[in-house]
Order: sequence, then C-alpha cells, then structure tokens
Amino acid sequence: MSKIREKFNRYVEAKNQIVCVTCYDASFSKILDDLKIDIVLVGDSLGMVIKGDENTHSVKKDEILYHTSCVSKYKKNFLLMSDMPINSYNDKNSAIIFAKKLLEINADIVKIEYQDKHKNIIKEIISKNIPVCGHLGFLPQYSVKKEDIRVYGKTELEYDKIFRQAKELENLGVEMILLECVDKKLSKLITQSVNVPVIGIGSGESCNGQVQVIYDIIGISKNPPSFAKNFLEESSSIKEAIKKFHDYVKNLN
Repeated sequence: MSKIREKFNRYVEAKNQIVCVTCYDASFSKILDDLKIDIVLVGDSLGMVIKGDENTHSVKKDEILYHTSCVSKYKKNFLLMSDMPINSYNDKNSAIIFAKKLLEINADIVKIEYQDKHKNIIKEIISKNIPVCGHLGFLPQYSVKKEDIRVYGKTELEYDKIFRQAKELENLGVEMILLECVDKKLSKLITQSVNVPVIGIGSGESCNGQVQVIYDIIGISKNPPSFAKNFLEESSSIKEAIKKFHDYVKNLN
C-alpha cells in the first residue's frame, strides 16, 4: 500500500474528515500549509478563476505546471494534487510524460477526469508509480453546454455507470476518488463501497472529505456554485475564514 493511501485510509478509519482546498499561488498556499489543510489542489478551475474564461477548456499544460510550481513553494504539511488539464492525457505516452513533470515540481498526485476511454491510460500511469485521483460525476473538461452543470447519478443509467466507474478506479489502483456534483445517495453508496478515500464537492456530506475553491471560501468568485459557502462573511480575516472551512469539514462526522 502506498504512503498516500495508508495515510488517508487512517483518516477514514478514524472518521477524520479530509479537508481539501483548491489554490493557485504561493501566498495562499502558505496560509493553507500553516493551517494544516490536508490536501491542496491546483485545479484547472484556474481557467475561470484566474484567467476569467467561461470554462476549463483553455487551460494549458504549461499553466498547470506554473501554478503547481507556485503552490509547491511553501508545501510542508499538505499533500499537493494537480489537475491533468484537457488534452494532457489523450494517450499513454503524453499522459505519463506530463504527470512525471508535475511530480518533478513537487506534486504528490495527479487528478484525471475519468471516462471509460481512459481506463488503460490510468492503468499505465499507475504502473509507472504515479499516484492518481479519479474524478467522477460532473466533468468540467467535457462540459459543452450550461445544461451539463447539474447533479449526476439521478437516473438509473447514470447511477449504475458512476458506481461502476468508481469500482473500476478502485481496481485500477487509484489513491482516491473525487466526486463532483454527484447525487447524495450515490455518493454515500460509493463512499461505503470502495476501499479508497472519497472526497466530494457538491456531492453531499457523506464522503470522507470535502473540497472547495479558496476564492469561493472567501467570497470573491464571480459565479460561485450554489453549494459553495462564503466563510469570510462570518470571519474577520482570510485566515480565519479558511480555518472555519477546515473546522466545518472536520466536524461533519
């Protein structure tokens, strides 16, 4: 068992909720490290939050590398996860090359939005001892219209598909699974059915942890999702707001 899986399996066994914050720069990462946030995610949501675009589709590999490098500057306590952006894992070789570049600049794990066509690619990445988090539910990289932004797993077909994919990811050897905008009942079932930690965003409170974008936490996002909470409204500083998010997640059990 890998050190990542071993560490977060202990969290799950102890019912210690995993706190994950999406971040893009060194200044915020220093605050997150000081507060001992468990996981910091360099997300391709930087397409909207940093670049001001409508979606994640314009995010390039060099941009993820740049922001990962920035966030890693103050990494002492947190696990650093980086997104594999759109078109960075179209084939095995390019996926492995880019994932290795992320690890070389101090990322600990890469995240991939999983579709069935990626099964062999993820298998190959993991075979090279590169830790992977599988992303299920709403997949921003494959969203093409506003109607795609919704809760997934409400129909029997989607419910069965997402559950099957979660089990596939477990069998492939991923370190963890992220569920975005997945039906609460399905999220709970997946969390109870797989032997890897499950982190949720907009997927209910039954997962092993929660993730929120730092700009949503402090209320400065242009169009925050409906499930995001502005913790700065009840705080006197950014650091206190992030601490309140941390405590909120830790107290979900």
